[in-house]
Amino acid sequence: MSTSPHPVADTAVLDPLHFPLHGSRLIEASAGTGKTWTIAALYLRLVLGHGGAEGLGRPLAPADILVMTFTRAATRELSDRIRTRLAEAARVLRGQCTPQPHDSYLAALRDAYPAGPVREQAAWRLANAAEGMDDAAVQTIDAWCQRMLREHAFDSGSLFDEALDADEASLRAEAARDYWRQQVYPLDPQLLERALGVWPTVEALIDDARALATTELPVAAGQGSLAECLTSADAGYAAEITVLKQGWAERAEALAQWTEVQIALGKSAWDVGKLRNVPKWLRDGIAAWANSDEAAALKLTSLAVERLRPEALLALRGDGAAAAPLPEAFAAIPELLAAQQQLPAPDVALREHAAANIQQRLAALKRQRGTFGFHDLLLRLDRALAGAHGERLRARILAQHPVALIDEFQDTSPLQYR
Repeated sequence: MSTSPHPVADTAVLDPLHFPLHGSRLIEASAGTGKTWTIAALYLRLVLGHGGAEGLGRPLAPADILVMTFTRAATRELSDRIRTRLAEAARVLRGQCTPQPHDSYLAALRDAYPAGPVREQAAWRLANAAEGMDDAAVQTIDAWCQRMLREHAFDSGSLFDEALDADEASLRAEAARDYWRQQVYPLDPQLLERALGVWPTVEALIDDARALATTELPVAAGQGSLAECLTSADAGYAAEITVLKQGWAERAEALAQWTEVQIALGKSAWDVGKLRNVPKWLRDGIAAWANSDEAAALKLTSLAVERLRPEALLALRGDGAAAAPLPEAFAAIPELLAAQQQLPAPDVALREHAAANIQQRLAALKRQRGTFGFHDLLLRLDRALAGAHGERLRARILAQHPVALIDEFQDTSPLQYR
């Protein structure tokens, strides 16, 4: 387990007793490395107001400390673990028990408070917090967003006239079928074949819509018809491929001829057995692709990709002095493959078009039924924080929860990350 103030910063081994309790901090940890233990350890310090310059500067009650995790089951487990740890720490500070032999953290925390009134007060804070865990703010991100919107309804502008629908699957499926009927059915045979290559069935479209449900889509993603999106995406991709093809028919043929000359020099100059396939890869792979009118990506076998690297070719040199220097054009092959890899696949535009339209249709269906979903809670709070009363709402939330400990969240959702 390591820690850094930012995800890209150098990491250091975590010391939970002296870990700074102010600012934004990232603790990176794999499964089974003690995340829950660490959260409980930091929670004790926050309740005690421990840490001096590294601390928050004042003790907090459980209601002040937001602890956020991903599932309801995890919130119950986390709350129970924190309550147990608080009660155990209170007993240790009162001298009712001693820390376990391996629990150097609790022993050090006890020793940070001199015996007598100071330690007694610290023990009281811990015991009081353990008893008050029913009021603790240990929640999922959805539940917390809902609570903030309700408790700060004026600043958030959310009055909640609708009902929460915990399962939007049936509505999303209905929205996807509407999209299929309105956008996919009318396609001409050629475009329909392209669309079916992405979603063979309406069920595949429903699954894809669910996968992209929390993805932040480009503003223009849902504009126009699917036919227009297909035509534009394919034309754009074809234009990019055409640019990449330029000059490669001649370049690949020249490299193939050079390689054949090297093969003719014999085993003293090269490992001829491994070099023998290179002309074929260059002609049947790269040159044929460059000469083709098809707007398709260059496809080479993994062996060809590996062997056509300049480093791999140089490794095939023999001990003889007759081998010529490697042509610089070989170095452009990995660059070509990398440039091709960077091209946005045309299927991405199709999937985003469908996802955007399905999300819009889903929103309309929810308005008709007077319901909202969990993801809507995040959207509403995000919009409220960016709205006219956003600064005041932010200040009130920070006053309510001076500290937030985020156990787990969906890191594929930019909305949750914000």
